[in-house]
Amino acid sequence: MKPGGRSHGRQGSRSPEAPWPCAEARLLLKTEYDDKPIDLAIYLSGLYHEATHDLFWLNPHDGPTPRELFVRFVAWGPYRRPMVEPADPDR
Repeated sequence: MKPGGRSHGRQGSRSPEAPWPCAEARLLLKTEYDDKPIDLAIYLSGLYHEATHDLFWLNPHDGPTPRELFVRFVAWGPYRRPMVEPADPDR
């Protein structure tokens, strides 16, 4: 369990091979943080930082890139803007 009583392991996951957060874990997190999207964004960012640190300390040569980890941990969460701003139709 993580601080605050939240777990981010594969416990209860229907797909133990899928990297966390799997689709089921994402749904559970969105439900748990339904009325606190900023808290969810902060929590996911902290997990991303922790995973990046651990991975590159333990296995720096053939793991996922920082971008892949960002997409896995943070990009699916709340408050994401597109990487490229849409074209302004008035220009």
